[in-house]
Amino acid sequence: MTSSTGAPIVNEFGVVAEHGDSFEFHIDGAAGESCRLVAVVQTERGPRRTDLAEIEGATWRTISARVVRELAQDMGEAEVLGKKAPTLKSGANRLSPLVGRELALLLWAIEEEGANDQLEALLHGWRELAREERWWLYAKAAAPGQRAGAGWRRGLFHALSELPESRSAAAPPEKKSPAAKTSAQSSTRRRPRSQPQSASPPVTLESTPQPPHPQSPVLPVARRKRATAAATLK
Repeated sequence: MTSSTGAPIVNEFGVVAEHGDSFEFHIDGAAGESCRLVAVVQTERGPRRTDLAEIEGATWRTISARVVRELAQDMGEAEVLGKKAPTLKSGANRLSPLVGRELALLLWAIEEEGANDQLEALLHGWRELAREERWWLYAKAAAPGQRAGAGWRRGLFHALSELPESRSAAAPPEKKSPAAKTSAQSSTRRRPRSQPQSASPPVTLESTPQPPHPQSPVLPVARRKRATAAATLK
């Protein structure tokens, strides 16, 4: 899609700095085509673009409505233009660094081998994460040396695709005295969410962390268990 001047029309998903770092999500819904996520980092020599993920257009059409709704509902007032909910359209879309990292995490999991058979499970697992958890996992999966089929990205696929029952499987809890129950409840109170911090979408971040075991559940079961999951993820 192009404007009257012939320049391509770029849709902005919420508030995106005009000359700052960002992500670009190119959607091609035609049969046999694909959708690409690109990181755009501003440098002294101009913007540097790096392809991060690519999935089939048919796959995107299957999950697009739910992904857009999930991304939009967690955005703060300062991230949204007016009262209209942001949307992703066919063609080029610009996303802020924070929103782009969330989307990249899901697309990386979908790129993994076996994802077509686990698409609904992957989407569900991703939606159950808090934004802060998605940003943290993005930093791990985007670190130098990480790639599809290994390390954090493969571990991410296994963790997101696990059934909720298998994630929460544990030995029956022991009986506790009333005093012990009170202590346990106060220790599991939800921590307040940290405020989103503006940051560039780095392609190379910290040194390569030790990846999780591919079969290890490194993600929380549901939003109501974020406090417990945060301790597990550290």
